[in-house]
Amino acid sequence: MNISFLEDLYKRRGGIKLGLGRVAEAFPAVKRRAIPVYHVAGTNGKGTAVYALDHLLRRAGLKTGCFVSPHITDFNERILVDGTPIPDATVERLFRELERELAIFPELSFFEITFLLAWRWWEECGIERAVVEVGLGGRLDATNTIDWPKTDIITSIGLDHTQILGQTAEEIAAEKLGIVHRGDRLLLGPTIPADLAARMEQDALAAGALLVEKGPVTVPDRFMPPTQMSLSSEQQANLHLAHRAVTLTEGREIAPDFSELFIPGRFQRLHDRIILDVAHNPPAMQALVKHLAAQRLRPSLLFGAMKDKDITAMLDLIAPAVGDIFVVGLDTGGDRGASVAELTNRAAAPLRPHLRHAADAEATMAAALESLCHTHAPLLVTGSFFLLERFIGFINSPKGKEMLSHLQSGPRGLR
Repeated sequence: MNISFLEDLYKRRGGIKLGLGRVAEAFPAVKRRAIPVYHVAGTNGKGTAVYALDHLLRRAGLKTGCFVSPHITDFNERILVDGTPIPDATVERLFRELERELAIFPELSFFEITFLLAWRWWEECGIERAVVEVGLGGRLDATNTIDWPKTDIITSIGLDHTQILGQTAEEIAAEKLGIVHRGDRLLLGPTIPADLAARMEQDALAAGALLVEKGPVTVPDRFMPPTQMSLSSEQQANLHLAHRAVTLTEGREIAPDFSELFIPGRFQRLHDRIILDVAHNPPAMQALVKHLAAQRLRPSLLFGAMKDKDITAMLDLIAPAVGDIFVVGLDTGGDRGASVAELTNRAAAPLRPHLRHAADAEATMAAALESLCHTHAPLLVTGSFFLLERFIGFINSPKGKEMLSHLQSGPRGLR
């Protein structure tokens, strides 16, 4: 992709610009068809549900578009058609087209432009179903400009982005329910507490929803889990939820076969001794700790986080479940990343002496890999999508490739 073009797009990356005014003005100029949509919100589990929905719809013979965020390795991962990322040349062409066509273009955020790019490409490709992940919240998210009847899924409610979405589960639920419009179907994840789910159902029906279903979701007969993944109970619940949503919406039985499903960054084995997981808030970290226990794993930890996260709680949850802890600063490039000093200062006092780091992020990642020489334990990389992106970049660098090439299944595997 052209470097100057990347600069044009990524200079909008910093900051969150909630509100529908800008994108609501732009979207009608892009949309030509009211493509049937599966709209997915939730504190955690959105990505799992989105990839599962897309997988099932394609297995049913439908041409799909998929919109996810953030990406892990590459911007193109955010916009898919039939599971294939948008090509570099197409991103640049559509960006320049929208830049010429939309008078409001200079005011649009990175996320808004990405959503508009996705819809324009889907229109060109003639997709039959769109699976759209909410970026943040729901009510004021750019994807909420979709205003025709659709199927909504809210996977979970937890305390995250509280400075934006509210301080209580009820306030956060109200923001996420903002995606529900007249004529929509709504499915609620089974981990949502029964009393909160009951209030959400009442509010959704008042907003004009045709139907609301809430968990628990029965495991379908013939359920076939992914063969290359170790699923947590929360992930399995979201696969079941996706299956129910597709069966209900399409009006026909679709085999719950996830054997070929791949979900990047969800307890992903990058190597037999390296695990990547995008847990980035306390509820997700709690689920990860539970899954580590179920797998009887006590890995070393490479951790990084964004400033606006509850770093103290995340470290308190994960620390007892891991061995060595390496911390990486994500404070470069003017983004929201926490520095090593902030990670250390926000850790509980007894934990601080046990946090390890080197001169810079690359050196710390190298040290974490090198530590595998001295233990049978795997390395868990978690805390932020941005950490996974940076770690994969390091692994793909000459130094990272050299280290990975020497990594064997046991101690002293690095030379």
